Order: sequence, then C-alpha cells, then structure tokens
Amino acid sequence: MRWPWQARLDRRRVRATLAAGARARLVALKRRELGLGSGRRLRQTPLALARFLALDLETTGPRMDRDRVIAVGAIAVAGRALVHGEAFAAVLRQASSSAVDNILVHQIGGQQQLAGLDPVATWLAFLEFRGASFAVAFRAEFDATVLERELELTLGIRVPRRFLDLAVLLPALFPGTPNDTLEDWMAHFALEPIGRHEALADAYSTGQLLLIVLDAAQRLGMRTTGDLLELEAAQRWLGRRR
Repeated sequence: MRWPWQARLDRRRVRATLAAGARARLVALKRRELGLGSGRRLRQTPLALARFLALDLETTGPRMDRDRVIAVGAIAVAGRALVHGEAFAAVLRQASSSAVDNILVHQIGGQQQLAGLDPVATWLAFLEFRGASFAVAFRAEFDATVLERELELTLGIRVPRRFLDLAVLLPALFPGTPNDTLEDWMAHFALEPIGRHEALADAYSTGQLLLIVLDAAQRLGMRTTGDLLELEAAQRWLGRRR
C-alpha cells in the first residue's frame, strides 16, 4: 500500500539526486509556469498567434502505466505553419534495450538505445523547448500519461497537462468519416507521411494534421486555444471519439 504522501516524497528524493545545474533549470521552469497563471493566458491566446508543439513518443511498449520513453520527436506549429527550424528529436539512454518485437516497430536498435542521450539533460531541454505551448498528439492520453510519468521518475516533478488530442478534434471538425488511425487521417487528406513509427516523422505528420484542424476551426468561428479545448471537452462528454 502506498500512502498519498509517498509520491511527493519520491519526487523530492529524485530532485535531491540531480546536479545543481539541473535543479537551477527546474527552478527557472517552475517560475515560468507560475507566470502562465495556471494556463489561463494560454487558453486566451488567439489561434493565429498560438504556438503548438506537435509531439510523438516512441516507447518500450504499449503500456502507458509502465513502459518508458525511448525517443521523443516534436516540431513547433506557429503562425499556421510548421516551423522547421524549431524541431526536437532525441533517443534517450536506456538501462537495457527493449524487446526484439518492440525494436522491429520503431527501428531503434538495442545498441542505439544503450548509447542514447542522458535522460535528465534531454527532458530538461525538452521542457525548455516546449515553452508556453500546448502539445498536440494523436491519442494524446497515451503521450500525456507517459510523459508525466517520465518527468516524475527522471526529474522528480509534476507538470500541468497541456495537451490537445487530434483523435478527438478531427472527428469533431470532419464528422461522418470512418477514420480511426493517424494513417487513416493522413490518407483522407492525401498527405504523404515522411516515415512511420519514428518520433520526429510522426510528429511531422501530427503537425500537418494540426494545420488542417486550425484552418477548419477558424472557418467555424473559433478564435482561441480555449475554443479548441472546449470543443475537445464537448466531444469527450458526448463520447464522440474515433
């Protein structure tokens, strides 16, 4: 049995193991979050001015309650365009490589996993890159849950969940379609993926679909990030998600 206060104690212990420079960067990140007023400012940001982060995570398996992140890919979307100069991609160092079946999916070999980047430095850099942005993913609950657990285990912090889910927004804005997967929606809009099950390639595909979502939302009179969040919440309440 775990007591309610144990998770907080575990995070404090993780933070105590970090180098002084890493702890200082965490303090700066916390100050920035406090300046966002619990996300209220971000919700009021006009879609035309908002910066989003199209995100994809490759993991050691499909279990969001226990599997670890092997690779992260992200690309900024701002001004209704993919910002190619603002991309983030990293393979994180693992204590042991994932199973062969898993390697066949994401094509990140065992040696590459064992020689990956330091997780502490990588997640700090990712949070600094994310900045004041909403992350956008397809089936975002998985990415959000895995990311939150990684940050607790690696940095000893909890971060606000700022995610938009294309698997909810796309059916809301384009109803009556049979599309279930990222590939289905890419084919629906005649978009060519640059790869599959590679973090940055999938993030790029997510970004392409996000541009279509933003265009459709604005044509329907939606003006702010908060409008998209309200649309997503309404769709979830109605149980409409493919």
